[in-house]
Amino acid sequence: MIDDKKIRCLRQALAAWPKAELGHFPTPLEPLQRLHGSHNENRLWIKRDDCSGLGLGGNKVRQLEYYMGDAMARQSDCVLSTGAVQSNYMRTLAAAAAKLGLECHIQLESRVSDPDEDYLKSGNVLLDKMFGATIHHYAEGEDESGADAAIEALAAKLQESGKKPYIVP
Repeated sequence: MIDDKKIRCLRQALAAWPKAELGHFPTPLEPLQRLHGSHNENRLWIKRDDCSGLGLGGNKVRQLEYYMGDAMARQSDCVLSTGAVQSNYMRTLAAAAAKLGLECHIQLESRVSDPDEDYLKSGNVLLDKMFGATIHHYAEGEDESGADAAIEALAAKLQESGKKPYIVP
């Protein structure tokens, strides 16, 4: 069990980092009634991060508060990242950028062989666009070093045009 002193120490350490307030926290804990038998003393609970209020929620909002806080502290005017075509993280990044008034460039990696047009245009991709993200495609799949090089090249191009890019890991 973590004691109060350790919690205070952790909170102080986190307070040293810039943070953009993006979500509604803390999110509620709810008991999973149907999974709790009357004979079982241990109750199961679920953390409702879907209630965080940003881009359909999720646990990604918490980490993006720190990345976006750092981007804002560095006076960046655009953010970039790379992920899978239907990535929840990319969707949440696009929502965070929209909320903070930052330009957003998302490099989507094709990780599914022979995807149909619907897969490439619906779901999170559609939401990315609705949040105002500019979509870039990286067709090589899960080639991490190649994708990283491509996002670095995009950041350099944006910087040459006068932008202040921030690459979100």
